Amino acid sequence: MTTTDKLKRSLGFRLFWLGFGLLLGVPQLLDGIMYGLKGELFFGIGMLLVGIRGFLRPVVLGRAMALKRDDAADASSIGSTGLHGLLSIGMAASLIAGLAIKLGNS
Repeated sequence: MTTTDKLKRSLGFRLFWLGFGLLLGVPQLLDGIMYGLKGELFFGIGMLLVGIRGFLRPVVLGRAMALKRDDAADASSIGSTGLHGLLSIGMAASLIAGLAIKLGNS
């Protein structure tokens, strides 16, 4: 299956996750850069990684809520398993660090 064919599968969910990550990540990232707020900076980076990972390997919400394994999602995944693992670890670390810094400063 070519990359173009993979992109066509679950395109709506790919765009949803990318938009979600951008919508929540970009404003936080910009606030972190402009005002020197480290919590917002890390949280924004984490949300951007959520969007990128969701675009590369979309999560179909109905199947996720039912806790069903989606073999079609595995087939439509773009990138290696290692890349997805690194994105997941970076995403979790950034979000947790951002929230810890935010809560520590309040």
